[in-house]
Amino acid sequence: MADTSPTKYRIPCYAVGILLAIWGILGITDLSNMPFTGYQNDGNNTVIRVYAGSPAEKAGLMKGDTIGSIGGISVEDSSALAHRDRPEIGETRTFVVERREKAGEAPVTKNIDLTYAGLPDRDMLLRYGRVLMGFCFLGCALIACLKIPAGSATLLALFGICFGATFMGGPYIASYFLRMLLGSLQILLVLLGFAFLVHYMLEAPKQSHFLQRKHALAVIYAPAVVMILFVLILIIVQPRRTSGLNQTTNILFGLFIAAYFGWALAAMIRTYAKATRQERTDYGLNIALAGSLIGLVPVVIAALVGVVAPKLVLPGGDFYFQMLIAIPIALTIAMMRQSAYPSQAPVAV
Repeated sequence: MADTSPTKYRIPCYAVGILLAIWGILGITDLSNMPFTGYQNDGNNTVIRVYAGSPAEKAGLMKGDTIGSIGGISVEDSSALAHRDRPEIGETRTFVVERREKAGEAPVTKNIDLTYAGLPDRDMLLRYGRVLMGFCFLGCALIACLKIPAGSATLLALFGICFGATFMGGPYIASYFLRMLLGSLQILLVLLGFAFLVHYMLEAPKQSHFLQRKHALAVIYAPAVVMILFVLILIIVQPRRTSGLNQTTNILFGLFIAAYFGWALAAMIRTYAKATRQERTDYGLNIALAGSLIGLVPVVIAALVGVVAPKLVLPGGDFYFQMLIAIPIALTIAMMRQSAYPSQAPVAV
């Protein structure tokens, strides 16, 4: 196998780390300008939750409403929606919705004037939490890349950088072209991040027999590449966001997340099960397994529920992705322990 020691990537890691840190800080300064509506949809323009005291509730939006247009633009017109500027706090836009007053009755069209507000304390804390997660992913990536000599640390560093870039967010960009460019880059990174995580789980602390197969890397990375191409086509072509397209996209993303995170978790459990009690301690497998379970199980469950029951609101669902912060911390600690015993790593599984 070619040398994948992360030490030779120090300068690129430093450069990317500094840029992402600046980007995250700029995003924090823009939080006070972010508009808040206070409703959640199922990914197909049907309202499944309205927060108490929110602009949506004050405007009269109700659970079960199907949104047809916002500010005079159809929710199916992806091109017009992409070109439209972000709403200003205090700005009012008219939501045209269809509502069934009683089951079995024909829907009634209603116009709802919703005035955007600033982020409430709860959502502001969630945004700060996302940025903190971004710094955590990035920090663990730099530790893996700069301090750990094991070759598999490169994969851990790439995973951390990809997800760090995603959670950093960043400020609002007025230019449509730059928004699309940065959005495409962000999607590329996060989708590759899933594959890097699976690859790492199969590589550390000892290479799995699966990776010795001829087309192993293609199996790991091909689905991520296909999803990247699918998303880029949507961004470039901007087809009408019909109900069928929305449902297909939601299902694909839900299955993608569940499959990759589920695979990563299964690989970690298998490694743990095959290791001896002493190896679990020496190589930090207890910590790695605990972090993987805490970080991955809630997200996998949420992804599967989103596929089979998109209208179901899970208790505490807003915080599920916050649990991912356990993964980079646990895996970095485990990797540092593994790097101290490179010649005694557990046998391949």
